[in-house]
Amino acid sequence: MNLLTRRRWIAVAPALLLAAVPFASSSQAQETKPKPIRVLLLTGFDVRSHPWKQTSPLVREILEKDGLCQVFICEDLGILESSSLAKYDVIVLNYGFWKEPEPSEKAKRALLGFVKNGKGLVALHFACSAFQDWPEYQQLLGRVWKKGIGGHGPMSNFEVKIADPEHPIAKGVSNFRITDELYARLSGDAPIHVIAEGYSDWSNKTEPLVFSHQYGKGRVVQNVLGHTLEARRNPAYQKLLVQSVQWVARR
Repeated sequence: MNLLTRRRWIAVAPALLLAAVPFASSSQAQETKPKPIRVLLLTGFDVRSHPWKQTSPLVREILEKDGLCQVFICEDLGILESSSLAKYDVIVLNYGFWKEPEPSEKAKRALLGFVKNGKGLVALHFACSAFQDWPEYQQLLGRVWKKGIGGHGPMSNFEVKIADPEHPIAKGVSNFRITDELYARLSGDAPIHVIAEGYSDWSNKTEPLVFSHQYGKGRVVQNVLGHTLEARRNPAYQKLLVQSVQWVARR
């Protein structure tokens, strides 16, 4: 390389280096951007006072709002028997009532295995009442509504207290008021971690309203709030819901 060529290369090389840096950074950012949490929202059966055809799209809207989740709504429990279940990270149960037939044995094994093997489950409101004759469902959720035992007083405006403000699900959420049903006397003896609670005038006790539970390698969260659309539009409710899904998905 002669002297003139060397001088030209020295002058051009820094410009080439600077031009390459933004391209590399952009490419790296694209590669490290996390994939959305794939959520299967199971719905389709509830009591008349729980309008699942309205609450399920609202739950999807809440979870997809910040781009962290991709939600697929299904009204058929048969999807639990499908091999496609493996592509989901979290199951959300917006589904409940004791009159609904139990899932097939294959579907039961699949749901339990989904969580036992490390994936997440979030149960909303009256999902705690489903499948009354399936004992393992109580172990899966940690607490359930047993017919003739569980209940609530009239719809009212009450304070929800954050029992563990350090928990990731409660991050940024302070005590808040909500007009809702306050579920009480849920059954179960599995260890649960209470994240939010409220005092029930019906049971005369402080009741768990949002709580977490370990099942096998998987994480389970139950949020028994959310009787109406208005309750689910409460900003604190929405933040707890989003952070519950993120937490069970280990994000």
